Amino acid sequence: MPYTLDNSPVPRIAATLFTVAAAVTFLAAPAFADQATETKSVCLQAEDVDHTHVLNDHQILFYMRGKKIWLNTLHGRCITLPFQEGFVWSSGFPEYCANAEAIRVVRSGEVCQLGEFTPYEQPVNHS
Repeated sequence: MPYTLDNSPVPRIAATLFTVAAAVTFLAAPAFADQATETKSVCLQAEDVDHTHVLNDHQILFYMRGKKIWLNTLHGRCITLPFQEGFVWSSGFPEYCANAEAIRVVRSGEVCQLGEFTPYEQPVNHS
């Protein structure tokens, strides 16, 4: 069945490409939806952070007002972080967002990328 009066193949090619694109979009939509929910970023309001504690060269605890604790696992090792006098956050935004912010180690100047924030439960001390 021709698409034009002159029986041109171009509309058929366009229709075929459109159909293929629609099928790919339809099939990929659930994967994109899963990706969006998996990468939902946690942001901590800077004013709600009571204090922090560096665990090692790739993990920092953020103690919030109200007793909640978040663990941030940095994107990579931040070699000087455990041995210096803390870190500063030099973003103009009033929040720490997972995978979007960087911190700078005070004395060494090393810049380290924040990773995922996950809720943290303190281990129970059974003395």
